[in-house]
Amino acid sequence: MVSDKATRTRISLTLTKVYVETLDQLVDEGFYLERQVAIRAALRLLFQFHGIESFADKGAELETEKVDQ
Repeated sequence: MVSDKATRTRISLTLTKVYVETLDQLVDEGFYLERQVAIRAALRLLFQFHGIESFADKGAELETEKVDQ
């Protein structure tokens, strides 16, 4: 049985070239493993900025650690 926390929904997102290039730069520099990890980290910051308690605030593991190079 899969918990609600583990359930994921795929969404489609269209980004301008500058956003994609910047995400790729963050990945290339080792700040994130992949684009989706960087986007989820950005969403956590957005929720925090607006005072919204997300599941990450309740102890979920953060994926923002720098990759060993």
